[in-house]
Amino acid sequence: MHYKNIYIRDFGIFNNQNLNNISKNLVVIGGKNRAGKSTFLKLLRYLPYGLPQDNSIPPAKNKYYIEAELVNKNKNYKLFLDGFAAPKVIDEAQQPYSAPEIFNNLDQLSYQQLFSIGLEELQQLTKIAKGKREKKRLFSILLGAGMSELVKVPELADKYLNKAKSIGGVLGDPSVASFKPYFNEIKDAEGMRDQALLEIEEFNRKRDKLKENKEKLSEVKTKIDDHKNKYILLDLLKNNYRTVEKIEKLKLEIKKSIINKGTAESKLINKNLENKIKNSLNFIKSHIQKIESYQQKKSILQEKAENYQAKKDKLNNDYQTLILELEDLDCSWEQPLKELEKVKLDLITEQKLNSELKKFDQLKSEIKKLKEDIKKLELTVKENKEELANLNFISPSAVKNKSYLLLILSFLVLVSSFFINYSQINYFVLILSLLSYIYYSSNYKNSKLKKEKEDELKNDIQIKNKELKNLTSELDKKNSDLEKIKINLDKYNQILGITDNDNFSFLDTYYREIREKKRRYKNLKKEEKENQKQKNKLESELKNIYNLIKKADKNLKINFSTNFNNNQKLFGEMKSLFNDLNLINELKEIAVDYQNKKTQLNYTLKASEKNKKALAFKNENTDYYWTFINYAKGFSSLEAVEEEKNLIAENLNSLKNKKENLEEKITTLKNKINELSSSTKIEKAQHKINQAQNNLEKKAQRYAVNKSVNFILKKLRSRMIEKAEQKLLKPASKILAEITSNHYKNLQTTVELEKSDFKTIRADGKQFNSVQQLSRGSLEQLFLAVRISRIKEIEPPLPLVLDDSLVNFDNNHLYNTAKIISNLADKHQIFILTCHPDLVSYISSISDSAQYWKLEEGKFELSNQKKLLDHLSL
Repeated sequence: MHYKNIYIRDFGIFNNQNLNNISKNLVVIGGKNRAGKSTFLKLLRYLPYGLPQDNSIPPAKNKYYIEAELVNKNKNYKLFLDGFAAPKVIDEAQQPYSAPEIFNNLDQLSYQQLFSIGLEELQQLTKIAKGKREKKRLFSILLGAGMSELVKVPELADKYLNKAKSIGGVLGDPSVASFKPYFNEIKDAEGMRDQALLEIEEFNRKRDKLKENKEKLSEVKTKIDDHKNKYILLDLLKNNYRTVEKIEKLKLEIKKSIINKGTAESKLINKNLENKIKNSLNFIKSHIQKIESYQQKKSILQEKAENYQAKKDKLNNDYQTLILELEDLDCSWEQPLKELEKVKLDLITEQKLNSELKKFDQLKSEIKKLKEDIKKLELTVKENKEELANLNFISPSAVKNKSYLLLILSFLVLVSSFFINYSQINYFVLILSLLSYIYYSSNYKNSKLKKEKEDELKNDIQIKNKELKNLTSELDKKNSDLEKIKINLDKYNQILGITDNDNFSFLDTYYREIREKKRRYKNLKKEEKENQKQKNKLESELKNIYNLIKKADKNLKINFSTNFNNNQKLFGEMKSLFNDLNLINELKEIAVDYQNKKTQLNYTLKASEKNKKALAFKNENTDYYWTFINYAKGFSSLEAVEEEKNLIAENLNSLKNKKENLEEKITTLKNKINELSSSTKIEKAQHKINQAQNNLEKKAQRYAVNKSVNFILKKLRSRMIEKAEQKLLKPASKILAEITSNHYKNLQTTVELEKSDFKTIRADGKQFNSVQQLSRGSLEQLFLAVRISRIKEIEPPLPLVLDDSLVNFDNNHLYNTAKIISNLADKHQIFILTCHPDLVSYISSISDSAQYWKLEEGKFELSNQKKLLDHLSL
């Protein structure tokens, strides 16, 4: 068992604190002094049993309130503690429980001493006990119930043995010790009685007469018993006559059901009717469950048959619809379903098909675009060539040369003017220069522009031709790719049975249609198969009914309508099967009624000892039923039974009167005998014998009781010591050895158990006969080991809380103890409350599954090992 969640609304320093998803194994809660660790220990200590009102717990701010969610044997419980009231516990179904029920029904002191351990619990018993009685209780808790009382056993055993010896000696001989006086009295009194009887002749005569009358009375009683038995039989028959008639009537009905009227077997069956009824009842009894089961299933089976037929009709309609759709899809298919089966869709991957179609469309589009682009380029090249052919101009270099020639001419004319004095030459030079300039400016720029245009056109034609070549190459490649894709798509057409190889536009749609039709066809076949399975199951059920009817026909010879020559058409013979099943069920009803009536009568006959005695008187055979039935056959009617009963009643009254007379005579004789004996020594002797026998019997009983108690006490002490040594202290010794690194190797109880102490033995053989001889640390280690041993013994495991109880352990012992606690946490939820970082460090190095919480001023915070160490180390 473990705590899963704890909510503390008000308890001492804690207010509105939640501990959620608590580990079910090791929970380390670290906090400094006055952080609330001891308060949390007290909270867990008193939570299952309620809070004390003795000021031993910290006060609440308003009112104590705690909630806890626990898990015990995979079942969740919620515990509510409100004020000083007893805790309330409910399970997941809101069923209430008492808290001790889920805490193994441990008493409060045992739980608090074993499962909530602080420093106080590890001290000497004398220090934590309020008195000697409390000390013994604690010792008993540590060793197991009743161990502390063993100290009284030897003294008690000797006391009871001495009492037994004083009564009957060592062997219980009646002629010794306190038995002897009573034994002698009986012997003397018997002698006196025998002698007195010999002396009285009258006494003997009366005794003989008494014997004679007792014999007569015995004969009368025998006759009375005979008449009583007859009267009881007649009374039984009177009260059950109608039942016997009903049984005979039912037998007749069974007879009619199990024979074929008018057959040659009728006489044979009449002779052996009871055996036939018995066989029929045996058959019904051995098959009654099947008969009732099949009768109950009849409507279900009929409904299943109707469902099968309806499903079959629906499947036929669905098949026809599918065939029509397939014919619409491809009218060339003569047998659409067979053609559909031939289509191997598993050879087509839809993703690949879609990809091919997408590529096909994309290539077609790209080819179309390429052709358009090529056509445009060709047109552009043609236009550029035409424009180039129409472009006529003088080259810029020619214009430039002519302009330079005119300038040179002008210059020459100008130079000649220096030699020829002719005034008109200067004007001529000026005109030539002007003409040169005009020619150059008007022709060079235009010529240059046309030249650039020519170069541009030639360059453009060259580029366009190059582009045209690239596009043509690309077009050829795409046409080649398109042909490859066409080949793949043609394969898909062939797989799908499409004859139009040039048109792929509806290929994906056709594929999806075919796929959907195949899926429907597959589902229809699956449904048809399932429907056939239902039919097979139904026929299996019908076969069972058929076999039952066939068995009944063989055993009961009933006129069945079922054809037993052919069991292959059971589905068509359901009506006949169910009619025959009704016949068997009717026989079953009659047979059950017959058997019930027979059982009821049989029970009535055996209901009392007087009934059985009366029937045994009639017939020593122990078959009371047939004895009674045969007896009833001797009477023709109920009136005859009543007449015989009245006659027996009259005779019985007469015999009772005779018996009363004999009893009066016997009483008179006894009184006379008593008078004779009272006047003699007989009365005194008999009184003396009776008194001595009574006294001797009482002494013998006391002797037996004391001897038995002595034996039981010796056995008890031996077994309890063995239990303490073997089952508790031996495991505790191992735990103590682990804690102390084998410094102490053994732990035993002391010889004098009344001291409520322990004896320890070290590895070097040195013994300590009392815990008072141990150091404080060793003492705390010893009591921790004993508690852990007791804790392991208690099932199922309960949560354990330790509050700084290891503070006096050195580092080596502390580490060993941390290992033991970590191993114990595999089965127990363990809360370790500590302010010491060393302990946290040891636990983290030993266990990877420990959960760490920081506690500071009454506030819990889920932490980790490093943060908690840092907090405690500050």
